[in-house]
Amino acid sequence: MADSKCMWSKVYLLLFSFSLLAGCTPRALDPFHYLVRSDVITSKEKHDSVVRKAYLTSTDDRRIRVLFVQGTPYERGYQQGVLLRQEIQDNLGLLFKNSLKTFYFEELFAEVYERMRPYIPQEYIDEMHGLAHGAKVPLKLVHFIHILPEITEWGGKKKLKERFMQMLKGGLIPSCSNLCALNTATPDKALYSARILDWGLHRISKLHEYPLITISIPDKGYPSANIGWVGFIGAVSGMNARGITLGEMGNGNPENETLRGKPMPFMLRDVMTYADSLKDVRRIIKSSLGTNAFGFLMTDGKRNEAEIYVKDRDQFLAFKPGQDLKDDRSNLPGIKDIVYGGHFDEKMHDILNENKGIITPTLLMEKIIPEIVMKSNFQNVVYDPKHLRFWVNNAKSKNEPAYTQPYTYFDFGKALNDFSKRSSQERTQLNQTGAE
Repeated sequence: MADSKCMWSKVYLLLFSFSLLAGCTPRALDPFHYLVRSDVITSKEKHDSVVRKAYLTSTDDRRIRVLFVQGTPYERGYQQGVLLRQEIQDNLGLLFKNSLKTFYFEELFAEVYERMRPYIPQEYIDEMHGLAHGAKVPLKLVHFIHILPEITEWGGKKKLKERFMQMLKGGLIPSCSNLCALNTATPDKALYSARILDWGLHRISKLHEYPLITISIPDKGYPSANIGWVGFIGAVSGMNARGITLGEMGNGNPENETLRGKPMPFMLRDVMTYADSLKDVRRIIKSSLGTNAFGFLMTDGKRNEAEIYVKDRDQFLAFKPGQDLKDDRSNLPGIKDIVYGGHFDEKMHDILNENKGIITPTLLMEKIIPEIVMKSNFQNVVYDPKHLRFWVNNAKSKNEPAYTQPYTYFDFGKALNDFSKRSSQERTQLNQTGAE
């Protein structure tokens, strides 16, 4: 009997794999479906009450979906899973399939997740569970996708990076860039920051076809806008309601890199949820057990402040605008009221020095960013954190990187205010829950 159950379990998994990759999705609530295994959503009434809290819409230009989620971590994950089920199945299924072509063994993902699991806060474990249950995808698929950023940055197994680079056809290992100009570096003395994500995933996935701004209103902590993609709850770009913005980049491969620590995308979720100031940001990053070597550029729009942090297993360094950025791998000359770092350090220094005093969001989008991106340019974000707004673009196809695409403007502050005025009844009428 045990062998029979094992055989049928494998058959079900095989059948689901085919439907996942084909973009198919179960249409009706089936309490015996092997992917309906939630111990939280136990009735249609509970399902409806949880999904009713959320709201799915789009940016004004219709380029990017905007999802408002609220409640417990599990409920927020479940809301995304239900409202974007087909997109999640299609997106995560293909990304995992193509990742296996690179790394070959599913066991590698399982091993990495097990190493990192003790350091992932329970709230994100719960949110991943809710996402998997709502989207009706295997939980391991959600786990594996969320540790992919750490695998691609890990220097401990050089051959993995070599294969990743070969697949992307060029020097496309993740190595992003970030910059911030403020005070005398901008014509209006405002603070503007740019986050350049050179990740190359538009060459192996459909991630760029499913951009998503997730407005998360947690049961504790600050609301935030996670500027990412469907099915990925970690953060690499984003802004919270207190005017804190995110920027990250790889920072070489020191010998102390490890996968036994808090994954970077979840550490940045902590920043968005719990940071009110750069003092809070420093505390969160410094106290998190490090994995790979990263650089972070964070801003505080309330106080007109920006800092770059260098973080790995053994060190935490902080640099302010105008300071020389020196560590054991970099030595970047300072520029007054500008802080910067990234792949093309010398080129960044020259173009920022040339344009200091006239840097605006338009100049960043039209001139500066196109000059300093890599061929693997996947996403760009320009932040105006004082006014809780940003501009974002994403790669369109394998041969059309992000910097060639138009930007989408998003007023985060206005969106939060509008959502708070919308009743649950209105959200229910507007949402298409795919109701089970």
